[in-house]
Amino acid sequence: MKRQVETITFDGSTLEYSVTGKGTPILVMHGGHSNCYEEFGYTALIEQGYSIITPSRPGYGRTSKEIGKSLANACRFYVKLLDHLQINSVHVIAISAGGPSGICFASHYPERVNTLTLQSAVTKEWLTPKDTEYKLGRILFRPPVEKWIWKLISSLNNAFPRLMFRAMSPQFSTLPFQRIKSLMDEKDME
Repeated sequence: MKRQVETITFDGSTLEYSVTGKGTPILVMHGGHSNCYEEFGYTALIEQGYSIITPSRPGYGRTSKEIGKSLANACRFYVKLLDHLQINSVHVIAISAGGPSGICFASHYPERVNTLTLQSAVTKEWLTPKDTEYKLGRILFRPPVEKWIWKLISSLNNAFPRLMFRAMSPQFSTLPFQRIKSLMDEKDME
């Protein structure tokens, strides 16, 4: 996917971002394990005449971690980015772990937001440093190891789709596995 990737510095902190497509602007708050190079779902939006602006969230890509000292502070930087790009208002799409950023941005800067779309977005406190999953994630998904972990997960998904589906489904639903399975077609797991 053809995109322009840049960094800008405000108040001594760097914000990395990408812009792709031409037309009505969409600001995408990517999920975890991603950055401004995200492209999942972008092609259809670009073909429909949208321009997609994706800042790497704090601590991702080349964006300074300090920008994320609070959601309000991060959103202040997103406003500065829109000002830099001379964009008055955007549609916001917040994906997964980008949910809190999108919600905060829309609530603090409603005059800058045309619409807010949450895609499988986190909408409340999810994991804290006290949680085992948080501690494990900090080990498994640190930069030198992360790409190998995702390759392993991908390989396991391809080799054992039903087993992985059973193992992962509790992460995506509050329904018991048997109920989820009863609502699905056999092809859905593939």
